[in-house]
Amino acid sequence: MTDVTNALRAGWALDALANFKASTRVDSARDAIIDLLADLLHLAKGRGFDPEQLAQQAFVTMTGEFAQDTSGDMKSVQAQFRNLLPDDGAGLSTRSD
Repeated sequence: MTDVTNALRAGWALDALANFKASTRVDSARDAIIDLLADLLHLAKGRGFDPEQLAQQAFVTMTGEFAQDTSGDMKSVQAQFRNLLPDDGAGLSTRSD
């Protein structure tokens, strides 16, 4: 089995974001991420989960994964992301990590 890298995780997220973009027609990277996260929290709340607790735990998990992984081709994933949604939204630039 292939090691799960942050680039692989980001690729999975990009696949979800591509489907989300196709359904919603969101046009900026920033808005797409915010809207998808919010919609996931709506889904979770409907199932009885605490959205704030989930968002906080997701951030903790991402931070831990980031600290443990320095491999993977994140540049390629980010290039695909920029191709999918070239507008970062609100004139913000993004980092490539």
